[in-house]
Amino acid sequence: MVKAILESCQPRQDLLTGSFNPEVFTAVLSQVLDFYRRKPGVLENIYTNAETFFREGTYPTQGMKDVLAEVFGRLAGDNSIPAIHRLETAFGGGKTHTLIACTHIGVRGSELASCTKGMIDAKLLPEPNSVAIVGVAGDEVAVHKSKGKELVPYTLWGEIAFQVGGKELYSQVEAEATSHAAPGKAYFDRVFGGRKAIVMLDELAQYATRLEAARPNGAEQLAAFLMGLNGYARVHSGISIILTLASQKDAFATQTKRLTELLSAVRGQEVPEDEAAALREKAEKDLQSVVARDASPVTPVQAAEISRVLAKRLFTTVDEVAARETAKAYMEMYAKSASLLPEDASRADFTDKLAAHYPFHPTLIDYLNKKLATVETFQGTRGVLRVLAVTVRSIWKEHLAVPMVQTCHLNLRDARVVGEVLGRTGSSDLLPVLNADVGGVDTPQLEGGRSNAELLDLRNPHPQGYRMHEWAWRVVFMHSLVGRDQGFQSELFGLTEQQALFEVSFPGLTPPQVQTALGEIKDGAYYLRSNEGRYYASLDPSVNVALGRLRRSLTNSEKVLTLLDATARKVVKSDAKNFHVVHDVKGPEHVPDEKNGAVLALVALGADELDVESCVTTKGPNRPRIQQNTVFLLVPD
Repeated sequence: MVKAILESCQPRQDLLTGSFNPEVFTAVLSQVLDFYRRKPGVLENIYTNAETFFREGTYPTQGMKDVLAEVFGRLAGDNSIPAIHRLETAFGGGKTHTLIACTHIGVRGSELASCTKGMIDAKLLPEPNSVAIVGVAGDEVAVHKSKGKELVPYTLWGEIAFQVGGKELYSQVEAEATSHAAPGKAYFDRVFGGRKAIVMLDELAQYATRLEAARPNGAEQLAAFLMGLNGYARVHSGISIILTLASQKDAFATQTKRLTELLSAVRGQEVPEDEAAALREKAEKDLQSVVARDASPVTPVQAAEISRVLAKRLFTTVDEVAARETAKAYMEMYAKSASLLPEDASRADFTDKLAAHYPFHPTLIDYLNKKLATVETFQGTRGVLRVLAVTVRSIWKEHLAVPMVQTCHLNLRDARVVGEVLGRTGSSDLLPVLNADVGGVDTPQLEGGRSNAELLDLRNPHPQGYRMHEWAWRVVFMHSLVGRDQGFQSELFGLTEQQALFEVSFPGLTPPQVQTALGEIKDGAYYLRSNEGRYYASLDPSVNVALGRLRRSLTNSEKVLTLLDATARKVVKSDAKNFHVVHDVKGPEHVPDEKNGAVLALVALGADELDVESCVTTKGPNRPRIQQNTVFLLVPD
């Protein structure tokens, strides 16, 4: 018997109590730098404390290990290692964690040998305080000279000089540091002067765009500076540079409103949206041409590692033995229904993938990474943490005996999850679909207080009590949040039956059972659909389903039938002119013949099996009707 995750994993205590705040995992590089520079007001936390950070605050991905090995290998004198790295940001993050790891090791070096074991070779750890650490956040560097007596660098090269050598070094190179023209080799000699240094330049695209708005050709001068800095680092040992630009999913690169606000603040006047977009495009083009040529790309978190990162943040312990046993149980279940499932379910290496992602199912991570994270306004890892934290807590609170966390378990009956998922994807208009068909926060407020899927689970319950209709329909709904504008033209919109079975089923809830639940959508859902091989949600309700349900409810209610019958008698009265009116017709014998005028027969509501044609041609068994052309029937439908 496969173990439920309730038995094999232990969530964080603050998660179980409902006090979990994912913002504690909001890593800020400048906060760590300010902590080491002893700036007032910076409190010690999970990121500023090096030991806590490496033991509890981060998961050592292969990308992070590669960066640490190459950065500190370069500082140790291995000039065959690339001097410039570009961190490719994607869902799962890891960029800022990698920069913070470099900062801690750069400052404290060999003092951290015990807590960095397995992350970096102890031989590469430098002596404490032997490396100059430069960390520049592109959204924080000023692009105008500040007023007042306080020294605030306002060029990137001036900021680097200030962080390396403080006011003393800055005053020595002030003329070049404050020049709008990019400095040359002599400047780098004076700033670095044989020092070991790590230069981390984060979110350069934002800085480049603001610089371009501040003065003409500002982005070109920044690109010229980067070209000079990269060239200097390549031929001088002991210098390592780490760059990040805005990714395609970065909010700054996609939210035009935020961009125009930033650029308007720089210029002191309103910047039109089209001009803001043009400035960003030019600035990024100048940077990309330099970075693509000089930097070695590294992805801090690979897709296969996302589960480990999420588990590190949400759970204190995960049973690895249970992970392998659970993976085996899933594969045995898949083998029994192989023809119903995608090819992945039959791959020999999928067992290892299941175990590696435990306690999250790989299809959940694929949904988060390949669908939800493609929406620009969804807040990547933090948004996912909020959703998963509530879901994990609900699994423990309800004592839900499921072996892994899957997409169908995302708790859409919690207002925080609904707000995060629907709000961030711009899908709030689908709330009626969620509440009526699947089950949401406001479902209890509907007439009857239950969703269509919930009613089906009551009428046809799963033997172990799993909400198979609600969970199967929930997955269809979740896959309808992305790609809606393009509809079937987008591969992101909806999902196939194979995908749905793969995403919902688990040992205890088999693919055939899930298939049965999906089959109920055709006649049981108002808004969910199956068309062109895909299941999806529509804003247009199914009139046929609604009418069918209305008919069934009317048939079963004698009170309603009596009311309708009485209404029919009022609308079509027996003394109607030009017609001989007959009510409650249930067979041909109830319609009189040879009345020498028109006969209007109202078929009774309960006469479902009545042969209408026989009412016109006969007046009973084996009795042909004489006046057939004068018979009119009103049939309830």
